[in-house]
Amino acid sequence: MYKKRVLFFTQDRWAYATIHHALEKELYKYGIYSNLMNWRLEITPEEWGLLNDSYDLFVTNPEAVLPLGSCGIPLNKIATVAHGQWDMLLAQKECNNIDFYHHLYKFGVVSDVLKRKSAEYNISSRIPDVVPFGIHFDVFYRKPSDRLQKIGYGGARATQNFFGMEIKRAHLVSGVVEKTPLELVNHNFYNWMCMPSYYAKLDALAVSSTEESAGLPAMEAAAAGRLVLSTPVGYFEEHGPKGGGVVLPLADEEYCTSLFSNLAHYYNYPEEYQKKCKEIQEYARENYDWSKYIEGWVNFLS
Repeated sequence: MYKKRVLFFTQDRWAYATIHHALEKELYKYGIYSNLMNWRLEITPEEWGLLNDSYDLFVTNPEAVLPLGSCGIPLNKIATVAHGQWDMLLAQKECNNIDFYHHLYKFGVVSDVLKRKSAEYNISSRIPDVVPFGIHFDVFYRKPSDRLQKIGYGGARATQNFFGMEIKRAHLVSGVVEKTPLELVNHNFYNWMCMPSYYAKLDALAVSSTEESAGLPAMEAAAAGRLVLSTPVGYFEEHGPKGGGVVLPLADEEYCTSLFSNLAHYYNYPEEYQKKCKEIQEYARENYDWSKYIEGWVNFLS
């Protein structure tokens, strides 16, 4: 007998798919039956009625809360989890600043960064719960590389935040790599199930974002034993200085200078490169696995 039946109503691609399919497996161990439904599907009113009868709780992004309610799902059966600033700000705009969060079963965010942003943007007077996510370490684990020859980029090519500011800055990475003997290997928005093998083709991963809510690529590449070089954004703000990788400055020029010098150093000193990769991988094993975070989700959904 399941303790609870949960339907995740969100995107079934990229990071959302990675996170929620992992949650399905982990929650099952705690007696919570859950499914991920792609919110792009066309669902009839009759089907919504059946789904409402089948599930105890619906979990979705903030911008989908009121549309879900309009389909007949009671707000007190909906929990919302913001995975980015965009989620909260878009919902705030589309709902004409209505603070609907008090009517929901739960309001959560995936990081302390978003908890601070919720207060800064006056999203709701309700304080959100922080429910960080992890990764399946063993899925991404690979033997660390022997030499630094290929580097990947962690993020979209060009993404603006809600205020129209470029936050990914992929051009900085490509500009630096062009000045090195390294090969840049882009991921071309692969299906989420392809990512473990993508990291296996790399020797390092660079993240150039000015903001991230969490940052899956840095975690996944670390588990693969790759050299992670990232700005202090998302979870890396905490984990980078503690052993999660090489922390790079946020400002454009300083970022490029630091990325170039670090790549040159680890390219010229393969033994130090190998040692660093093993340290990063061990840090990922101890700090990123879902086993560290799943109880927080169980409590949030209970």
